[in-house]
Amino acid sequence: MEYHWFEELPPSCPPFDSVECDGTYFRVSHGNPAESEDFFSQKRLAPNKVFKGEGIDDCIVRAVSVFALLEDAKRLLKLPKFKHANIAVVSLRPMDGKIKKTFKNSHYSWWRSKAFDIKNAKTIKL
Repeated sequence: MEYHWFEELPPSCPPFDSVECDGTYFRVSHGNPAESEDFFSQKRLAPNKVFKGEGIDDCIVRAVSVFALLEDAKRLLKLPKFKHANIAVVSLRPMDGKIKKTFKNSHYSWWRSKAFDIKNAKTIKL
């Protein structure tokens, strides 16, 4: 499948071991309902920030963090920056991009394609 990425990606990104999206995931969102901006990468949100840490590279910072388990997404709501945030559930299809299991818990990195329709994201009541 040929993708048109939502944001510019570096060479070899998404990584070769990423797979087509196919499943339901959870994402912390500030909008209610969720908005496109709730599905921006860290790099897009803070283009001048230098991201450091184990497993963090130029490709990972251009991915959107999602979780396979609701409980893992809910843990983020305890952080001050997410104090008034919500959780959006989204069913990702192959046309929505590529995804890879990364980091701890049920965290996945999702490289969003332009085909993703924000209307597929639904804010859930907690």
